[in-house]
Amino acid sequence: MNPLMLVGDIVEKETPPSKPPVAFEDIDASPTGFPAHKKRTRVSAFKQQRQGKPVTGAETARATSSLSTQAEDNGGSDSQQSFEAAERRRIDRENRQKLEDMSPEDIARERKELMDSLDPSLIQRLLGRANIDEQHGPNPFDPPATENVTAKEPMTPASEIKIEDTSAPPKAQSRPQTNSNSAPKSVSFAKVEDSGPSPPPTVDEDKPPSAPPEGLFPLNSQPDKTHFPQPPALPDLDPSHPDFLATLHEKFFPNLPADPSKLAWMAPIPTAHSPADRESPYYPGQPSLPISALRFDFKGGLIPPKLSRAIPVSKGLHHHGQAPEAAGYTVEELSIYARSAVPAQRCIAFQTLGRILYRLGKGEWGNGEEDSLARGIWSSIQEGRVLESLSEAAIVEGGHRGSRAYATEALWLFEKGGWREQWSGR
Repeated sequence: MNPLMLVGDIVEKETPPSKPPVAFEDIDASPTGFPAHKKRTRVSAFKQQRQGKPVTGAETARATSSLSTQAEDNGGSDSQQSFEAAERRRIDRENRQKLEDMSPEDIARERKELMDSLDPSLIQRLLGRANIDEQHGPNPFDPPATENVTAKEPMTPASEIKIEDTSAPPKAQSRPQTNSNSAPKSVSFAKVEDSGPSPPPTVDEDKPPSAPPEGLFPLNSQPDKTHFPQPPALPDLDPSHPDFLATLHEKFFPNLPADPSKLAWMAPIPTAHSPADRESPYYPGQPSLPISALRFDFKGGLIPPKLSRAIPVSKGLHHHGQAPEAAGYTVEELSIYARSAVPAQRCIAFQTLGRILYRLGKGEWGNGEEDSLARGIWSSIQEGRVLESLSEAAIVEGGHRGSRAYATEALWLFEKGGWREQWSGR
């Protein structure tokens, strides 16, 4: 058995007597939750004065004692101010007494010593404060005012100081009677030329300048010119000018090598019956034309050279080809469009080639080997490998479904025209 689990001696302790419960006095609870105010047993002197009742002597004494107590509280701060005012008056009386006791020669001698020992600018300031009783302007020694005061012109300092004896008469002295009973004395100061450098004028840094600097201008009026150099501006381009392509390259791409062959499609259309127009492969005035130069419309019909010049551009048959002034497409150009990467161009080429093959099979341009026009058109179709392009586009999986449908339709028109049966085995 674990010895720690053994029970020792049991000691009983005496319990202290129970304390009586705390009793609270019965206090009348206010209905509002706040303690009720204490009612005054007497009427205040202020209320009695308002009601017009006389105030007794005891009440007056109590009111006077309360006022004196308040005065004693405020007297601490007022006593310091009264002491300073009394000290200033005492010093002023002493100064006035000394001036009255001095003769005009003594005053002139003291004045000369002051003029020689003090700074002229300081003397000028003191002259501005010479008359203490009259205030002619702002005092430079006073602290600056908190409000913005409109600047006024400086007042001319008083050139004469009048001193009157307002204090008690001085004691009898050994001086003559004329000096003690003389009239009020006056002291005048002559203007002294300032030989030293004049103090610099005060400048208000916050005040805007009367004339703004040259490089400063408002935001709404920017300068007319910049400091960056600019090359001379080239004249406007004229598309009808013979040197239009050369001027275009010089203006926009001066640092790139020029290749006129790449800009040939941008050349302007030559004027009708001009030397450049006569060199066109589809010029109407030629005695004969190669079959490969023949042009067709979107329905597969043949367009004569004279009619191709009369068709407007809005019909969509003009393009940048061998003869940009003539409307229509050759079989060679349609075979190139049939291998284009643009689905819309392939669709137009497939539809037009299918209609040409249908017209060719129906014998619209001749039947048999003896007809050179039909044989020449068929030769152009074979050279452009048109049937191979149509077959490949018709059996391709995926891709553009519209071009595949047009290729299938073109092969069906070729079979429906019957050209295959006419040239079978050849």
